[in-house]
Amino acid sequence: MYAAMKQLIFITMSIVLASCSDFSIPGFGPAKDDIVAVPVSDARILFGAPAFSTTPPVRLKFTDGWQREEYALFQGPGSQAEVVYIAATALETSLEYEIGLKSRITSWNYNSNAKIVWGAQSKAFSAFGEVFYQPYERGQDACFGFSAELAVAMDDPELNPTKAVFGYYCETSETALSTDRVEALIDRIEVSRFAAGNTLSAPPKNAVNRSGGDTGNPDFPFVLARGYQSEGLSFVDRNY
Repeated sequence: MYAAMKQLIFITMSIVLASCSDFSIPGFGPAKDDIVAVPVSDARILFGAPAFSTTPPVRLKFTDGWQREEYALFQGPGSQAEVVYIAATALETSLEYEIGLKSRITSWNYNSNAKIVWGAQSKAFSAFGEVFYQPYERGQDACFGFSAELAVAMDDPELNPTKAVFGYYCETSETALSTDRVEALIDRIEVSRFAAGNTLSAPPKNAVNRSGGDTGNPDFPFVLARGYQSEGLSFVDRNY
């Protein structure tokens, strides 16, 4: 079933690419019409760090019949963070996701060509679950990357997650981020369908065609959803 699903995804995406003209999204892989700006009312990712309080984030999303992926870029004085939240939205569908902290961190354009000094991996407990994180230094930046699997599909024989979140945070600093500082920042990250509350907003203008070379992830969208045959062990929450 997994092979058939992958083939169907490939065929579907080939048809989309063949039938529409691409637009440019600097910092991302080949653009498609199903990557769109996200209004605040539909946002799933919030990052309440003080540095981001005055600059509205840029949000993009990709959706198909199996998954929803949201990307958010947060910037402020001397600080930057990028976060991706992925949810499998169809029944009997989960995510082929690996925590892979170093590979997740270096997949971002901001980190891909940088000289990185790694700190020790650790984990914390946030409002959305257990989070693995790794501090690192990038030139004059003190940073950490994080990765988490959420909402395991208990009726999936492989017990894969139905949701995942990963990203990084960097700030200009002469000293590395302390454990308390990292975990305090993780506490300010929120990922859920309730993140936006009742706020209403139009999509940011020109968000899809924004400029900049130190943002984005060329693997977005990741298309990690896979099908499975349920063993009927439990109900899976498909709210995302």
